[in-house]
Amino acid sequence: MDIEIAHVSALDSLGIVTFRKSHPDSADAMAIIGANLRKVRKSQGLTLHQVERKSQGLWKAVVVGSYERNDRALSLRKAIELADFYQVPIDQLLGLDRPMPTSAIRARTVLDLRRLHAYSQHFDDLAMISQFAALICAKRKDWNGEVLSLRESDQTTLALLAFTSEVEIMKKLTTAQLLIANRE
Repeated sequence: MDIEIAHVSALDSLGIVTFRKSHPDSADAMAIIGANLRKVRKSQGLTLHQVERKSQGLWKAVVVGSYERNDRALSLRKAIELADFYQVPIDQLLGLDRPMPTSAIRARTVLDLRRLHAYSQHFDDLAMISQFAALICAKRKDWNGEVLSLRESDQTTLALLAFTSEVEIMKKLTTAQLLIANRE
């Protein structure tokens, strides 16, 4: 399956990425994401109506079709939910399923949520990371509030939100001392 790469164009006040048509590159990005959604759906042999039935009405055929045709803005939250529904990594839907340099991948990357929360009160750029971490915790129903294991797809999404690469976002987290040392 050939999937193209798209770029994020906007981050709203809640830390939710939306691919808006007003940004010069976003129309292309949304078209790519829409095409990727369609490719993933079709690769699973599903019609739009089958998606609606399989999701028990959670994903209406007209809504998914609108995302695929680029007639409706797709938030990052909805993209994550669609990726979960299709059981594919979010980076595949966003067109980011390319190999990462091995130096950027850690065997186990653990984010210190306590430190992140404390720092995010004073640094706006960390507030977005804190909001994303809260979204991941809620999605995984992980309420310990102290640490969060970051998966590769989480690192990719964080990089998208920060408008940077996976390597750079990991450097930023390391420099800010927000990662707990790998104990493996």
